[in-house]
Amino acid sequence: MFVLKGLLRAESQENALVYLMLRGEGYARAIAAFYDMPVNPMQKQLAKLEEDSVIVSELIGRVRNYRLNPRYPFTEQLTALLKAAVAAYPVELKNRLLVQRTRPRQAGKPLVKAQRSKSEGE
Repeated sequence: MFVLKGLLRAESQENALVYLMLRGEGYARAIAAFYDMPVNPMQKQLAKLEEDSVIVSELIGRVRNYRLNPRYPFTEQLTALLKAAVAAYPVELKNRLLVQRTRPRQAGKPLVKAQRSKSEGE
């Protein structure tokens, strides 16, 4: 859902910013997988946002982890704008963005695929 169409360059840019605002941090593959989109456009948008100093990254092993730049002069205004955009999102998407599994699966519990397939989503 592209709510900030007139303000941002691409839907993937909005997706990245909303994800980072609500989750605190993330890497390109995880953000792209969450929105069920290719990794390459997400990597390009994250690189542009980092070039513009809106986000910062750090290399953890071989993975580049991104988060909003706390030193960006308009961080508060950007966060307020993104929160307003999230308010316009469907309830299901808001819930998926806000719920994040933080502890491991119980030992012996069978693995169930968490992501819905495309046929279930339609």
